[in-house]
Amino acid sequence: MQKQRMLCLVAILCGGLTLTSGEQKKPPLQEPQVRQRPGKISPEQNKLVARRLFDDLFTQGRYDQIEEVFDRNCKVHFGNRHLSLSQAVAEGKGWRSAAPDLVMTPEQISEDGDRVTVLWAARGTHTAHGNGLKPTGRQVSMRSKSVFLIKNGKIVEAWNEEYRPELFRQLGVSKTAASMFDTTERLWSAISQMVPDPLYASLQ
Repeated sequence: MQKQRMLCLVAILCGGLTLTSGEQKKPPLQEPQVRQRPGKISPEQNKLVARRLFDDLFTQGRYDQIEEVFDRNCKVHFGNRHLSLSQAVAEGKGWRSAAPDLVMTPEQISEDGDRVTVLWAARGTHTAHGNGLKPTGRQVSMRSKSVFLIKNGKIVEAWNEEYRPELFRQLGVSKTAASMFDTTERLWSAISQMVPDPLYASLQ
């Protein structure tokens, strides 16, 4: 009888040791990994799109890359002015023609989801004709801010602070000439809205 009790006790102890050993060999639970969905553009990639805009288009004048940076239906705002993409590009080309040494530097780039904010600086010398202004030989230096809405790797809308009053001041443009400039631009804008965007008309 005592032997049977001893055998039962040994069996229980061995079984307990076996169970304990089995639990220790179980692999630890791992946290499920969150993977980025295929095709989703990361905030860092959006910042690269904005940097490319300043480095390649604005500074290097590589306007042949417009379709790689902008959505064809992109809307562009300068303060209270609302431009189509082709109008904004024409304005940018005009200032680059007026100041061939123009350099626009993104000094700070931050992102909030699909919006990228760029604090930038621009400098150049007004040595040629552009945007209806005669060359003054003056140097300009400005700082401003732009915000870009980026979807699928392209800019679909852009908000910029109005820069022209400060630019005209540095160039010594009179208020009368500045007013004529604005009137001409508004007229051109009204005409442009009645015809297809020439930037993409050939792609329709």
